[in-house]
Amino acid sequence: MNTLKISVYASVALVATVAPVLAQSVDISKGRERAAVCMACHGQDGSATASPEVPRLAGQNRDYLIKALTAYRIGLTRTDETMTAMAKPLTDADIVNIAAFFSGLPTRR
Repeated sequence: MNTLKISVYASVALVATVAPVLAQSVDISKGRERAAVCMACHGQDGSATASPEVPRLAGQNRDYLIKALTAYRIGLTRTDETMTAMAKPLTDADIVNIAAFFSGLPTRR
């Protein structure tokens, strides 16, 4: 199977997985609690990072964060050893809540 077909199949699988996640209800306080481990690299305020390769999460689009975390959890379209390990145990609700928490933080310049 060529790379293009794999990418198309992975994208379809991701869309099918993300759609129900986006419909979840949000609990920002649970997101803050669950995001505690994320803060080691992304910072307490979501703006500080452990290295230049680590993105700032504060103020990011909620749906983007949901898609990214879901993609890391699935491991087809996004692969990173650390992020995949962190995302694997997350439930759909965890992902929605973490995304809501970080997206609601003010950005720091």
